Amino acid sequence: MGDSENLILRSPLKQHSPKVIEKRPVAVPAIAEIASYLIKLYVHDHEPLFGKEEGSGFELNEIGQIASDEWLRAVQAHPTLSIDRWLLLPNRLEGIINIRESFVAGNYGGLGNKPRLLSSFVASYKAAVAKRINLLRNSPGSTIWERSYQERFIPDEAMLNRVRQALQK
Repeated sequence: MGDSENLILRSPLKQHSPKVIEKRPVAVPAIAEIASYLIKLYVHDHEPLFGKEEGSGFELNEIGQIASDEWLRAVQAHPTLSIDRWLLLPNRLEGIINIRESFVAGNYGGLGNKPRLLSSFVASYKAAVAKRINLLRNSPGSTIWERSYQERFIPDEAMLNRVRQALQK
């Protein structure tokens, strides 16, 4: 009987005693990167709606003031967005939008893919400006903007500085 007792103790079932494994969340660092985009929003039919050129400058009218005010207000609703440089011209708005993108290390989504946040920001800005302008002109539903907008990813600091200089006009 002594031998059979030893066999039982050596059995893998008897020797294995499962331990409770503690599961702790693994801290994976989040990486925040800034993606910059140059966007251009044109007025419908390139009409000089925001003001007129005066000598060497640009004189903003009441409608241009609405566009300017809403530009600064729109970014406040999006904590991951910031406005870099921007320029309001008689028939368009040009500006650099910075988007702080966070992703988990090892998740290779890559920068440069246009985030939905940018489209959402532009759409809400254009809608707010159009609503206020149409209320001012008493012309609800009138077209203010071209249907889409131009956007270009700014890949590096050198290009960002060149775009900033161009917006210093």
